[in-house]
Amino acid sequence: FRELPGGKQAIRQQLVNLGPMSLPEKKVLIVFLLVATGWIVRGLIDIEVFKQLNDSSIAMMGALLLFIIPANFSKGEFLLDWQTARNIPWDIIILFGGGFALASGFVTSGLTEWLAGQLVGLQGMNIIIIVAAIVTLVIMLTEVTSNTATASMLLPIVGAFAIAVQVHPMYLMTAVALAASFAFMLPVATPPNAIVFSSRQITVPQMARAGIWLNILGVVLITLFIIILLPLVFDLVTPLSKNG
Repeated sequence: FRELPGGKQAIRQQLVNLGPMSLPEKKVLIVFLLVATGWIVRGLIDIEVFKQLNDSSIAMMGALLLFIIPANFSKGEFLLDWQTARNIPWDIIILFGGGFALASGFVTSGLTEWLAGQLVGLQGMNIIIIVAAIVTLVIMLTEVTSNTATASMLLPIVGAFAIAVQVHPMYLMTAVALAASFAFMLPVATPPNAIVFSSRQITVPQMARAGIWLNILGVVLITLFIIILLPLVFDLVTPLSKNG
């Protein structure tokens, strides 16, 4: 805030203008906490009913609660009404959901296995080239698919590939995890991209022109981190010297 004159005062004034949380806001917070808790503990409770739930069903239950719980019972107002729900940017949500569907299509069609097969060509190469190639592949993939789906489908493949080329799996799997959230060109790449795009203040070509340079920077920084800093952070005994 020091770089912006009056920045702190402006933020504080906005907080003052918000005032204390109203009762409806507290009710929304409670629903959110219930949904988040459900996502976290559903896999930890060994009860058959909970085993039938998944993340999407828990989210839908939370949304239904917002329609059911009254904000002002005397006025017939609820925490969420259809008029408000209609203004939700559904096109962005569908776009992001399409990333999950596309990633699922990659697995179903066998494209994921084909991509994994192409990694064999990296065997015997310098570790820097291997890491840079995998980071580039993941960043390009996650531009058109969900970052979560991309990471979940590539991590097992890359872990097995690392063992095949005699590199500690932590190296390549960390590279995949970082690269999956380091895509800036398209809205579907990561949730922050989708949020920015939903503002309607920026177009896809504008995002692509700016994001390509961030992607290139990401390839360089992630590769340097994996090669130089990761051994210091995790103190792993790895066969880096054997790969150059």
